[in-house]
Amino acid sequence: MMSADVATPNAAYREMAADWELIHDLLGGTRVMRLRGEKWLPREPGESREAYAIRLGRSVLFNGLQRTLQTLVGKPFHRPASLAGGPATAMTALAGDVDLGGRNLTVFARDVLQAALTDGLTHILVDHPRLGDDGGDAARPYLVHVPAPDLIGWRGQENGVGSQLTRVRIRESVNERSGAWEDRTRQQIRVLFPGRYEIWRRGGEDGDGPWRRTESGDSSLGCIPLVTIYASRTGFLTARPPLMDLAWLNLAHWQSASDQRHILHVARVPILFGRNLTLPEDGLELGPNRIVTGDGDGADLRFVEHSGAAIAAGRQDLIDLEDRMAVMGLDLMTRRSGAGATTATARAIDAAENSTALLSLIRAVEDGLTLAFGYMADWLDIPRDEAGRVELHQKDASDLQSPETI
Repeated sequence: MMSADVATPNAAYREMAADWELIHDLLGGTRVMRLRGEKWLPREPGESREAYAIRLGRSVLFNGLQRTLQTLVGKPFHRPASLAGGPATAMTALAGDVDLGGRNLTVFARDVLQAALTDGLTHILVDHPRLGDDGGDAARPYLVHVPAPDLIGWRGQENGVGSQLTRVRIRESVNERSGAWEDRTRQQIRVLFPGRYEIWRRGGEDGDGPWRRTESGDSSLGCIPLVTIYASRTGFLTARPPLMDLAWLNLAHWQSASDQRHILHVARVPILFGRNLTLPEDGLELGPNRIVTGDGDGADLRFVEHSGAAIAAGRQDLIDLEDRMAVMGLDLMTRRSGAGATTATARAIDAAENSTALLSLIRAVEDGLTLAFGYMADWLDIPRDEAGRVELHQKDASDLQSPETI
């Protein structure tokens, strides 16, 4: 077993990453799922690699998970996000470009909400210029969205929020020039302590050497200004993706759809069956102006076609999977009538349960962003009661509980 270094994720991270793998691959769409190959679409016993590659190339993902995210994330943005409570003028100005990258408060909040729904939790780091830096727009605090897969390690108290953290490790990608026209991406690890930071990079020309500390310094806040937003909390800085069950159903749909497209191809190419035929020396040739003779009363030549029973069963399986995803209230598909259709009451009950979780997450995003703005106010020496409160705006509570709009 290799020894751990600064880039080694901790055990809690590795446990969560197992769920993130499937979700992120599904969100990557058909192209990524095809690239993952046998990981998510097993090769059948006796199936040649060539036949499997052909079957995989015909498979197309019905991305119910992505459609669900798009629908749910749009719920609390009926109007732009806002700072309420008489915020200071300086704080209002920060809301127009919260990350120094052009994202305003509404866009940033939407990205944070989507990341929390995807991974179960997400983080916001309040960054600021290094001590001694001055001038320009850089001399102001700003928000950095840290998705859960980038926070690879942490230490702190169970009841801590931000100031109770004693160390965090964040994986980052940095673009660097490489020659006149090329760029290259290198990874680095940012290690944060209360009141100071470190930057670690790999040595060597190709970045394949051991990790070394390349930069360090002090920060102006005596804590780690990291805010964590939970969608489905399981512990201190750990969570379970709330859409995990939907992801497994989406995977089952991917596999069943692959089988369905394959059997449709087989059914569309009938098999020629012959019995007791008299074959010429140069082989059997079929087509117009050709004749095939038989030998005896049992001679026969005909096409054998698929009965279609398996095709119908496969189609019904896909419909059932889509209905089960709809029942979760995460992405209601078109309503279907007849046997096996889900009742409106069942849909409404499930939608109400999921909307309750969504409402809770919306409040968590509001609270988390408000706390992040409080950290920025600390850096600007503005009282926190003048920093304002972030508010997201859905139409009303009944809109989130309506199964027709999920």
